[in-house]
Amino acid sequence: MAENASASAPASTPAGVHGHDSRYTRMRRRIVTPQAIYGTLLVAAIIGTAADEASDRDVLITTLGTVIVFWIAHVFAEAIAHYGTKTSLGLPLSESLRHSLHGAAGLLYSALLPCVFLLLGALGVLGEATAYRISLLLPVGLLAALGWLALADRGSPVWGRVLGALVTGLLGVFVILLKIAFH
Repeated sequence: MAENASASAPASTPAGVHGHDSRYTRMRRRIVTPQAIYGTLLVAAIIGTAADEASDRDVLITTLGTVIVFWIAHVFAEAIAHYGTKTSLGLPLSESLRHSLHGAAGLLYSALLPCVFLLLGALGVLGEATAYRISLLLPVGLLAALGWLALADRGSPVWGRVLGALVTGLLGVFVILLKIAFH
């Protein structure tokens, strides 16, 4: 009898599951994900390796196409992986897919701002060179912000957040420098 009582007792839940976190904290946790960081690096690499003669329209199409392909692959891989794990064994495929769609959203979020600037360049609202440079440097700022937020989420002091922002921002600069070196 005691076994049944303990088996039906609710398991402990991670913070925020029941909505005790602020809206800001929930939003930050949704944005600061491995997929968002990976997506930001991916976008920086795609934009950074564009041919010099490529138009902003061409870079935009290539960036969006590549990010969407990686997003689909990530959703597929995560849905299948979660469907077959011990912790989710028997979980309906639709729930596994919903979980993977939510988790992979960072890949799409990461492309939004750089693609907006590429679109502005393609439409002639901004000069193509200016729009390209902004879209290339924007991932550096996004990576720095993601590094800051990730460490803020862990309660790091301001100096730790600044260091995290510098390290993740420099990773973006490294990707751009690789473009210059190999292009």
